Amino acid sequence: MFSWKGLWISREARVVGLIAVFGVLGDVMLRHHEPTLGAILFLAAVAVAGAFWMFVVRPARIPHDSVLMLRLAGSIPEDIRRSPFDQFFRRHTTGLRQLRYGLEAAVSDKRVRAIVVHLAAVEAGLATAHEVHRLLRATGAAGKRVIAVMTGDAPSLMEYLIASGASEIVINPDAMLVLLGVAIASPFLREALEHAGVRVQTLQWKQYKGAAEMLTRDNMSPELRESLEAIIQDRQKVLIDALKEARRLEPERARELMSAGFLSARAAREAGLVDREGYLQDVRQELDVRGKGKSEIGFGRYLRRVAYLHERGDRPRIAVVLGNGPVIAGEPPPRSEFISGETTAEEINRAARDEQNRAIVFRINSPGGSAVGSDLVWRAVREAQERGKPVIVSMGEVAGSGGYYVAMGADSIVAEPATVTGSIGVVYMKLDLSRMLSNLGVRFDYAKTAESGDALSLSRAMSEAELEQLNGALGEVYRNFTAKVAQGRKLSAEQTEEVARGRVWSGIAARERGLVDELGGFSRAVELAREKAGIPPGHAHQLVLYSAREPLFSIRNLLSPTRVPARWDPAPEALGLPSDWVPALLQLLTRGGMLLLSPFLWG
Repeated sequence: MFSWKGLWISREARVVGLIAVFGVLGDVMLRHHEPTLGAILFLAAVAVAGAFWMFVVRPARIPHDSVLMLRLAGSIPEDIRRSPFDQFFRRHTTGLRQLRYGLEAAVSDKRVRAIVVHLAAVEAGLATAHEVHRLLRATGAAGKRVIAVMTGDAPSLMEYLIASGASEIVINPDAMLVLLGVAIASPFLREALEHAGVRVQTLQWKQYKGAAEMLTRDNMSPELRESLEAIIQDRQKVLIDALKEARRLEPERARELMSAGFLSARAAREAGLVDREGYLQDVRQELDVRGKGKSEIGFGRYLRRVAYLHERGDRPRIAVVLGNGPVIAGEPPPRSEFISGETTAEEINRAARDEQNRAIVFRINSPGGSAVGSDLVWRAVREAQERGKPVIVSMGEVAGSGGYYVAMGADSIVAEPATVTGSIGVVYMKLDLSRMLSNLGVRFDYAKTAESGDALSLSRAMSEAELEQLNGALGEVYRNFTAKVAQGRKLSAEQTEEVARGRVWSGIAARERGLVDELGGFSRAVELAREKAGIPPGHAHQLVLYSAREPLFSIRNLLSPTRVPARWDPAPEALGLPSDWVPALLQLLTRGGMLLLSPFLWG
């Protein structure tokens, strides 16, 4: 079990154990006439103990009149998975979960007088950028001075959206603001696969289910284009509304600037997009001059301190379960992010069994995947409700197909306006490598007990009879999916079919059609969880993170490559997929099986 701050609740016992191991080994070495190695191990134990106490167990106090320094660079993943030792050995990275916690704490923290947000080539999806934008706006509205400093060569539209949440925006004099409008790109590989001798057989339920199109077509189908054009209009609206509210930028003017695309720092200032040109050091000096003190505190240090104080209280608990990545049925690989029919379902079950938890918030960011895995997690949500625990879903960038399946049974669903969701449908894909293998001189022969014994082999295509039989099975999965949508969302069969058929929707459109209950971020989901749990307004609560993480000294962890947090493709801002999802998604697509999967979209 993990606390909200993202560190291990059991870390004290684990690190004390490590210190003890070092100490015992040092003592053994000293007793066996190995003084040098023994002394090294003993000193290592002392160093680890001192560092653990200084940086983890007892974080430094926050002085009054502090300036909080927040640096955002590269991707903003949903969460940063770390052990207690990470802060000693790697540069601090901030996830969306940590941003929420720290900024919401700063709002009511009288010790913090200003926040400087240093933006250095940030990559984020629209839903993530919009949530950070709102967090900064709320911080400024509480009376804190919030200054965003963009130091990259070419700040993007998403980076600017984040910056516009601040009360002041500073841009480097030589930077170029890139405000390209919303675009969606989808690669199409049919011809390339054909040249390689690869054929892809697909079945889909129904016409809008475009997850396989990238492998079987040269362009978008009319149905997929219809879906995506509606989505980009809604996403454009999210951007324009946010800029109008934050920068008093009229919609028509915002469209003109996005059409122009590229603005120098001077042009951005003259257009009212930024307040001034300058440098991060200038802002630091300015705050030192105007303030009563010269105290700077890093965001990571601030998080550790407020989390330390937060955990000392005894408050009603709300469990938080993270569902990030493609959906699989079995156990996920180590150091990876998946929604798993085994581990994620068990996290929900553990949260539901704990009598101290009053409700569960299930945060979902997933394009879908395994039909079986999705169903297992859906069942875990139902079992939690049967135990009397309300389940509130908070959707991130995407909660489509299997990502929607695991959400649809919740008591309430909260989506970002820019969330991509829906995609209620089923797809099946199978590779036929017979021509490629033949060209390479590879031949297959089989001994089998049934005519279709080799139907899933890569060495041949499936017959029409086999495809027809398989299509019937897919239809059963589709009907099961839509029946559960109708049950969970209280829709008629006709209403469900209208919003299903594999079509993707924005959060805005999904709310209009009854697929989600409210528009908002994670904080709104927590508010609903409090209401459902009967926690009185104004009464403090504690968020407790449940995660099926590998043990600190797991052999699987030691032998597995370090996981790099998901990054969002910085191409034209729209529907990026985290790049570390792509191999898993391609594996799901090509291994054969019924999938609840959203279209592959890059943007």
